[in-house]
Amino acid sequence: MKEPFGPAGEVDTRAAYLFFCPFTNRYAVTLDKSGSNLPEQGCDAGWQMQAEFPLGVHEALPAPMDPEPVLRGIKSVGFFMWREGPVRNPRGTSQ
Repeated sequence: MKEPFGPAGEVDTRAAYLFFCPFTNRYAVTLDKSGSNLPEQGCDAGWQMQAEFPLGVHEALPAPMDPEPVLRGIKSVGFFMWREGPVRNPRGTSQ
């Protein structure tokens, strides 16, 4: 008998990439490993990839935020951007 359900990682998780823009303290998450879909305006030094991580509603992010707004931003414009740094204790959701 085949199992109808598996771990959340098999259902909704995808590879995402955390980028940093030096001198502006801006971070962005995108599904594009090259970061070519991130806005160049205001990031004269260029976006620098910091980490690859699993992105999903049940996964912890490398930043102090819930994953839902990040997922909505990526669905809407292809990336999610904010000003602040990653933290040592990432959070996930309890769903």
